[in-house]
Amino acid sequence: MRRWTAISATVLLVLEAGVSLLAALLLGAVAHKQHMQFAGVSYTAIADASYVGLGLQAVFLLLVAGVLIRVAVGAQDRPFGRPTRFLLIAAAVFHGVLAALMLALSGVWTFLVVALTLTLLVLMFFTPTRPSPQQAPVPAAPAS
Repeated sequence: MRRWTAISATVLLVLEAGVSLLAALLLGAVAHKQHMQFAGVSYTAIADASYVGLGLQAVFLLLVAGVLIRVAVGAQDRPFGRPTRFLLIAAAVFHGVLAALMLALSGVWTFLVVALTLTLLVLMFFTPTRPSPQQAPVPAAPAS
């Protein structure tokens, strides 16, 4: 179950990263072409901030997806290490905040996609690892 959870979360994270990159390109192009200014900030700074901010978001999502692929492929029989746990918790918190924003600003359907990703990330902590084959204890030789 852990493998399929990791694969499903990876697919959703890659899709979210792609949407983030498309949104960065769209928002940056719109801000640049319309010469939008906000509180004295130039339109090139707004466009660049859009590219950088959503680009970093996409890189973070792809990093988490890479870690989940590693978990799905080879690390099923081990518990998570400290950096992996930290990264997955950070991704879950990020998706919790993003889900609240999506519900308030965008609508129910985008909220459901982000909430599904959040659910899969949290489920990664509760799926059991594969039990390692334990060797049977060797009986001691009889005392003579």
